[in-house]
Amino acid sequence: MNPLHDDNRSGGNGISFEIFTVMGHDMKSPLNAVESYLDIMQGRVLGDAIDPYIPILEKCIIRLHQMRGLITDVVDWSRIQSSSQPRMLTTLDLSKTARTILKEFLKEAQKRNIDVLDSIEDGITIEATAREIELIFYHLIDNAIKFNHDNGSLRVTVKRLPEHIAIQVTDTGIGMNTEEQARIFHEFVRIKNKKTQNINGSGLGLAIVKKLVELYHGSLCLESEPDKGSTFSVLFS
Repeated sequence: MNPLHDDNRSGGNGISFEIFTVMGHDMKSPLNAVESYLDIMQGRVLGDAIDPYIPILEKCIIRLHQMRGLITDVVDWSRIQSSSQPRMLTTLDLSKTARTILKEFLKEAQKRNIDVLDSIEDGITIEATAREIELIFYHLIDNAIKFNHDNGSLRVTVKRLPEHIAIQVTDTGIGMNTEEQARIFHEFVRIKNKKTQNINGSGLGLAIVKKLVELYHGSLCLESEPDKGSTFSVLFS
């Protein structure tokens, strides 16, 4: 069992070591793959014509995107963990931010015929740092697509309640059992089973969401059932 991929998490004092361990392990595989693909091209194994190499180039791009995603998550996590990093709060249009991030995922959703539903009220604002709120929406929507079924759906809801601002991201995906839900918000956790074995990720996305929600004194909860989907809910005062 590999501790980096099977739900183990770092201790509070070991974050720097954990970061380098995860990065070293998770970048090794895509780097080796890219190197192998480039060796094939350099050796002209498939001949001199360009067309046979197009699928190989596409695989290289996918692997490079995987590495970039890992690096980005680690940098974001490190920045959030740093108490010395200044935070600049401004009046942020939460509704506009939600729609902007959702739009970034439309193409990915369309590839798998996932319906994207928008239940976002207009004109909801919050005192926040734009990048932090963007990360909350980004990781919740990213998960809702990655762990969804083909031909499924996801819904992003932003609404104002009497005393709170509510955000919900609901999907019709593979869902989680109770044990998996208890671990999913810890850093470097990936739920590994037959349904998720081909899904890439750093294991930091939901830990980033949890930490950011806590910075705003909000609450984060999850409702999920295996094969019926998940709903992530955030409440801000």
